[in-house]
Amino acid sequence: MSLLSPAEGWYYKKVSKDEKMWMIIALILCIMLFVWMVMWHVYGKQNPSSTTYKTSTIEFAELTEAFIKKNMIGVDNGIPVVRPEPNSDVFVMGEMWRWSPVLILEVNQFYKLHISSKDVVHGLSIQPVNMNFQVYPSYDYLLEFKPTEPGEYKVLCNEFCGIGHAGMIGKIVVIEKEEDLKKYGYENFKKAPAPIVVEEGKVLSEAEKVLMGEQVYTLKGCGACHKTDGTSPIGPTWKGLYGKEEHVKVDGKPSTVVVDDAYIRESILDPSKKITVGFEKTLMPTMPMKDDEIDYIISFIKSLKD
Repeated sequence: MSLLSPAEGWYYKKVSKDEKMWMIIALILCIMLFVWMVMWHVYGKQNPSSTTYKTSTIEFAELTEAFIKKNMIGVDNGIPVVRPEPNSDVFVMGEMWRWSPVLILEVNQFYKLHISSKDVVHGLSIQPVNMNFQVYPSYDYLLEFKPTEPGEYKVLCNEFCGIGHAGMIGKIVVIEKEEDLKKYGYENFKKAPAPIVVEEGKVLSEAEKVLMGEQVYTLKGCGACHKTDGTSPIGPTWKGLYGKEEHVKVDGKPSTVVVDDAYIRESILDPSKKITVGFEKTLMPTMPMKDDEIDYIISFIKSLKD
């Protein structure tokens, strides 16, 4: 008899009682685990299931901007605030270092939430309900959900994404009645006027370009970093910026530039080329903009005089 081969005819032998008992115990455990898995999915309060679609950062950014244009009711600390209709598609985009827009939703109403990232991997964490999702660029995470408790929910990033990671905090407000808006400081927020649409081929006046620039400033969320009141909490203020001599670093070497059309355009298209002194740790992410949008931003900055 070989040590490597079982006894001849072993497969004809009856299973012993001990072996039957262990097989029955293993089968019972498998059934219990299967039942627990189903129950945990229904009652366990874990992350709801989502559907993922391939997209592109540009396409998702355009969908998000269109959503903001349609539903915006105001601006909170530089971030657009929107109030979409129930049973509608809702878009939230993460980028260094903000979630945009702020959502105002109605309790016990269904929404289709689309989430994506514009730049790097972010971790979307809705607190205090502890819902967590990994958010990758070029993917659309679709979550159909119904908020059941009114309140203010923080949207955090729990995946380290750079120097401004700790300040990447968004907001979802769930209201039960109109009076709840006052509780969260949105009582004066009404439906925003229809977005300005430029007819193809139309030549805009400088005043019209300034209005368009302000609209781009809001839709792109520029106000989250660049304030227009003279303060500079994250990035350089735009107030009095045009024509000013700025101290910058080019390839780590100190230099000076005059803020003009060319400098602003370059800073938008290649923000790491000339870094403003004092803001080396809060590098601006690349903002995809069309040429005319950059022109509007330049006109808007020109209008913000001291």
